Amino acid sequence: MSSLVELTDKDFDSYIDRNAVAVVEFWDPWCSICSEMAPIYEELARKYAGKAAFAKLNMRENRKKPEDYEVYVTPTFIFFRNGREIHRLGGLMEPDKLEEDLKTRLLSP
Repeated sequence: MSSLVELTDKDFDSYIDRNAVAVVEFWDPWCSICSEMAPIYEELARKYAGKAAFAKLNMRENRKKPEDYEVYVTPTFIFFRNGREIHRLGGLMEPDKLEEDLKTRLLSP
């Protein structure tokens, strides 16, 4: 079972506001790098369920939030704490890079 929530432009703000610690992946179904990163992100969502909230926003179907956050690279992972962006990563990365940044930026005291 996946711990990932599918967001839309309409429910994005309420999601990041109600979760103290959240990561949102901005992705495109035609993006091959997104396909490569998907299992890594899904595993992190399972591994850290309860410590952080994990969501995805399809940029092809939702254009407002990617524009608001100036997301131009797919995938882009934006880290939020208390509704505010604190960090982002984009594009293809080493499998453990996303987890390292998650632990460093969001899960450390």
